[in-house]
Amino acid sequence: MTSTSREVNRNIAENQTERRGKSVKSQRRRMNLITSVCAFFGFLGLFRTEVFAVDAGSRQRAFVQAIELFDAAKTPEQYRESARVLESILADGFQNGAVYYNLGNAYYRAGDYGRAILNYRKAKPYRPRDPYLKANLEQALKAAPGHLAQPPVYWWSHVLFWTDWFSFPTKVRLFFGGMAMAALLTVMSVGFRIPRLPFPIAAILFVAVAIGIDAALYEERITGYHRGVITAETSARKGTGASYEVAFDQPLRDGAEFQILSETADWTLGHFEGVGDGWVRNEFVAR
Repeated sequence: MTSTSREVNRNIAENQTERRGKSVKSQRRRMNLITSVCAFFGFLGLFRTEVFAVDAGSRQRAFVQAIELFDAAKTPEQYRESARVLESILADGFQNGAVYYNLGNAYYRAGDYGRAILNYRKAKPYRPRDPYLKANLEQALKAAPGHLAQPPVYWWSHVLFWTDWFSFPTKVRLFFGGMAMAALLTVMSVGFRIPRLPFPIAAILFVAVAIGIDAALYEERITGYHRGVITAETSARKGTGASYEVAFDQPLRDGAEFQILSETADWTLGHFEGVGDGWVRNEFVAR
């Protein structure tokens, strides 16, 4: 073998070694990137778990106490005592379908049908397919002496047809899970140069964004609840004072639901479906 041939072979070997080295480094960078992405989302999940675990024990004890009071109750005032314990859980900023549902049950047994209806409705985003919740709400609506016609459903509930398939927390988990999966597939598509991944990534992103929009709309209904209910018989007025003319021919009674339009320190302006708009004193309103 001539010196020229040996030189060519040595160059080829060096090039192959260099390419293998670059390939190994490239694979390491890809794996490090994927590991970093997975670790990031894992940290988010751990952080979320730690945050929501704060004071979980005290809430659990209060919830158990409320259920025990409910089971032992025999009078309306005893059922209201159970309701007060559940209200204290909500007052701490904790929102949960089980709390709202049992609060509705306590108020129903106490004969406070308006408050029962209100809390059953607040429980629905968390338990959209619960047959017991549906049955109890229907029963409370029938028992409420002031029950009015129901407003039309939101337009987006027809477009986002799956809106009642999942609870609000499930929608949030599906959204973040879909975004995390799309991010991971994007890293794999770029790192490993897989040409067919962009199509499933686009599909996952589309579904995740649609569910995210649905969850955001539901979140507005939960945190910015703009509906109220009458808790005792009262007359609506055309202004914020007893001197104003009565707004409706008939008084409003327990269980009359309405949309809150405006509020002052002592009065609430509401739209009562099929009746009209009127001001009622806040002492007769639950929201």
